[in-house]
Parts: sequence; C-alpha cells; structure tokens
Amino acid sequence: MVELSDERLEQLKASIPKEIGNRVKLFRKKRGLTQTQLAQLVGKDRQYLYKIEKGVVTPNIVTISVLAITLEVPLSEFFDIEF
Repeated sequence: MVELSDERLEQLKASIPKEIGNRVKLFRKKRGLTQTQLAQLVGKDRQYLYKIEKGVVTPNIVTISVLAITLEVPLSEFFDIEF
C-alpha cells in the first residue's frame, strides 16, 4: 500500500478538480454546447458548471457520471489523469 504525504495529498486535491474541469470543458466544446445548454441538460446551474470547469468546486461522482452520460463520453475518460 502506498502512503501519501500531506504535501502530495494537497497537490492531488488541487490538481484533480482542475483536470476534471478541463475535461468537462473539452467534451462540452466538442459537442458544440454552451455552458448554459449543458447545465440545463444535466439539471445544474450554469454558474455551478462554470465553477466545475474552472476547478473551483469538486463535483461528486454522480455529477461526473451524469456529465459523462450527457456528453456521451466514457466515464473513464474523465479520470484518465497522469499522476
């Protein structure tokens, strides 16, 4: 089992939401959707979607799953992150 240092844990907490947000934005743009359109499709507020894309908030796994289904992207692609 790998033990994470406090520093590494903080790095992950900072980088993973940004990576997820970048992927949401990339997949949204590939589908030709605005933030408002995607937010309506997934039942979220546009400002919340904006915060996800900017990495300000960390969406839960259910929200990420709904985004993946809506954007027709395998869930694994949201987590294809280099550590």
